[in-house]
Amino acid sequence: MKKITIIDYDCGNILNLVRALKFLGVNVETTNNKKSIINSTHVILPGVGAFGNAMQQIEKYNLQKTILEYAKLGKPLLGICLGMQLLLTKSHEFGIHNGLNLIEGEVKKISNQNNKEIKIPHTGWNEIYPNNKEKIWKNKILKNTLIGKSFYFVHSYICKTKSNDATIAICNYSDIKIPAVISKGNIFGCQFHPEKSADNGLAALKNFCEI
Repeated sequence: MKKITIIDYDCGNILNLVRALKFLGVNVETTNNKKSIINSTHVILPGVGAFGNAMQQIEKYNLQKTILEYAKLGKPLLGICLGMQLLLTKSHEFGIHNGLNLIEGEVKKISNQNNKEIKIPHTGWNEIYPNNKEKIWKNKILKNTLIGKSFYFVHSYICKTKSNDATIAICNYSDIKIPAVISKGNIFGCQFHPEKSADNGLAALKNFCEI
């Protein structure tokens, strides 16, 4: 039986995510208990706020080793919004902070140097497309039916993966290429909020739960 666990470390918008997953009819639990996380079939790392504070909360609950241990088991792990950013090597948000380093890369602020009229944070609905059109989508949480579909974003920082192949999907925000979905092996991340993205978000969550 599948068991989807949402990691609760006092730094995530969990209620809407729980509601979305329950709507899909899956068995969902919110916890920071190591044994429960390790024994899960699927784990979701949500996140809102600042990168440094989120990592402090993860350390406060002794979750870093647990997350890394879970990831090594090869079972699906999904980071959402800030949770996706935490998957990377480090962040430049209010200083330099180390992340989980499950996907090599850095988190950097959206740049509007070339156009000061671009509003930050990036907030609203945007269509997503394959980062590499030749490969289309082989990512397990995205199916070709989601190409060109809109998802809800709210963020000021973006994930710059070391490998271009790790960036699966992008959206265009005033000519700025925003990494929307990243992936490496069993590790997945989406910058948008699937729990706030109506049917398209539910489809992405459903795909994740079916891995």
